[in-house]
Amino acid sequence: MMATWSPASTPPAAERRSPPRLATSIETAFRDALIDSLDGLPLCDRNLIAFHHFHGLGADRLAELFSIHRTAVVRQLARIRERLLRDTLRGLAAWLELERRERGGDVPDRPALDRVLDVARSRFDVALATVLRA
Repeated sequence: MMATWSPASTPPAAERRSPPRLATSIETAFRDALIDSLDGLPLCDRNLIAFHHFHGLGADRLAELFSIHRTAVVRQLARIRERLLRDTLRGLAAWLELERRERGGDVPDRPALDRVLDVARSRFDVALATVLRA
């Protein structure tokens, strides 16, 4: 039996986790930023990305389901992914800055921040699928 996902089955952000500033690790902050990014998507985009990543439907099947051309599905999935990635990286960068301020640390050097964001970017697709399945 295939599990079903819907925005209604996702608990409100306040119940799901602590605010990003209370995150105990970069991994937790990354997950929280990704969830916040998903929450910020329009319902139709959340559903499309969920059908693709959670239910494993490919572009051909999605095109059939939504009665649109396969190319439109591919473009829309790419647009949604780019928006999620951009918003997630912004959220993670904001968390890193907040952490630095709360700890009274020096300004992190740009290469270190870039390395963290590069790792987050490289793990994005796996993280997205994991969050949608959780």
